[in-house]
Amino acid sequence: MDQAWAYCKNADSFPKARLAKLGLSPDQSHWLQTQMEFANGPAKRKVNQPWNWFWTKILLEQASDQWVAEQTAEDFPKGVQVVDGCCGAGVDSIALAQYLERSSESFETVLPIDASGLACELTRWNARQNGLVLNPRHARFEEVDLPSQAWLHLDPDRRASGRTVDVYATEPSWTTIATRIDQAPGASVKSAPGFQPDADFSWGECGAPDARRWISRDGTVRQQRLYWRIPRWENAARIASGFRKASGWHHEVFDEEILDDSERYFRILHERSEIQVGCYVADHDPALRAAGCVVALAGRLQMKVLGNEFGYCSANQPVAHPMLRWFRVLDLLPMDRKKVRAMSRSMPCATWELKSRNVDVDLIQLRKELLIDKNSPRAGSLLITKLGKQHICMVCEEILA
Repeated sequence: MDQAWAYCKNADSFPKARLAKLGLSPDQSHWLQTQMEFANGPAKRKVNQPWNWFWTKILLEQASDQWVAEQTAEDFPKGVQVVDGCCGAGVDSIALAQYLERSSESFETVLPIDASGLACELTRWNARQNGLVLNPRHARFEEVDLPSQAWLHLDPDRRASGRTVDVYATEPSWTTIATRIDQAPGASVKSAPGFQPDADFSWGECGAPDARRWISRDGTVRQQRLYWRIPRWENAARIASGFRKASGWHHEVFDEEILDDSERYFRILHERSEIQVGCYVADHDPALRAAGCVVALAGRLQMKVLGNEFGYCSANQPVAHPMLRWFRVLDLLPMDRKKVRAMSRSMPCATWELKSRNVDVDLIQLRKELLIDKNSPRAGSLLITKLGKQHICMVCEEILA
């Protein structure tokens, strides 16, 4: 199979005739053809070297991307043993093994576990292709006796009963997970970005997490992490982590004192904000919005909040920050399609970027209505929001660092 895959790597199209000489069965040929399609397509968005990985369609969809997996591997102290429950195709297991330093020959640094035999074989193969040796255990998570000193990394299956943000609808059950968390020295559990527990949510034996972290890459929130006894974030309540190719990773950390200061929160949120031509408006990394930390960051950086905690922020001058994109306001319009289209005629732009906060508008259709001048050197931006009862459209240009 390795020789056949090597042929595929170096071929412009699936080398069916050449593989036939190796005596592959039709099923094996179909498998390799599928892997070639993954490597040339969706796997590029998941891993650095897609030809070093095998997948199934579902495991590829469920997998953490490599950049995020390498970042969250750093949550664990070096030298410890980590159990990776529900390991899937092994992206997190491999990132953990590459980061952690083996401190003893008496145990495996990373112990992957999955109820799927195929997932275990893929983890084993993917680890070997990436220069590692992993020995996944084919078993249900709740049936495995875990080493007493092993830390816990877990990505429970949220699709067992359909896509869901409810941790009580996962496989393994939350009751099982809570017991394992309580027994481990520390734990990191992956959850849906949109998961928001109610005030009276029952966490079970493990209690509420010490910290929660939202992680974005290139403008999209990839996951939320729930942490118990993780030293890296021992003084944090919420963390917003963002990755941009130009600047790498940045972590904005908020403690309970900042988040629980309701008087300060109310003052920032309700401070009178007026937008004028020439002022500057910031759009936040989506991890900040998902974490509910826009107002807290505005207070930290002395910015004004437009609308509510999901809106933009404004300032007289841009505040340099890797999780903010700044725009200078060139014009202000009511949210009237005819006036917006007329504006695009009088202000030629080669491209228009449209964003909306707190206003329900079909951005795709609105973009089609704008006039484009491909010869123009200018790139325009329309930031739509709600101030009081008025829907406004800010015509802007981005301020690049």
